[in-house]
Amino acid sequence: MTAWIETERTRMRPFEETDAEDAFVWFSDAEVMKFIPGGRDFTLNDTRNRIAKYRGHQERFGFSKRSIIHRETGKLIGDAGLFHMPDGKRIELGYRLARQCWGSGFALEVGRAWLKWFDEHLRGKALFADVHAENIRSQRVLSKLGFHHTHEEMILNMPMLI
Repeated sequence: MTAWIETERTRMRPFEETDAEDAFVWFSDAEVMKFIPGGRDFTLNDTRNRIAKYRGHQERFGFSKRSIIHRETGKLIGDAGLFHMPDGKRIELGYRLARQCWGSGFALEVGRAWLKWFDEHLRGKALFADVHAENIRSQRVLSKLGFHHTHEEMILNMPMLI
């Protein structure tokens, strides 16, 4: 599945290899990646490897994390999408935004678009989200999207709310 997923202010498409330099802005930002299991990328090559992983997931399953492109500027501002959790069975919704886009409603906007896509393409499957207990902003977004806390578990050595 390579069609664009669109919202009022964004367009999302599968990552391309050429996205690495732009994506490194948020993947290397310690504050953006603070609550992400595995942490931030330290080198551009780390981001290239991350993108290769997302591209492989897209090819294998028909969905993955995607680049979020701001419609007005045409610039990459983050990533969002669906990805298999480390157990390889459950599917999770995730999103990250470059810091300058925080507090602008983009996470809720792209989250809603992904929920719609999920309902259209993966109906009948369960969808999860994991969030660090200290990431209150993301917890609010997930609550507005209809998620509710069921339990806690370790995800890549980080305690997360599921």
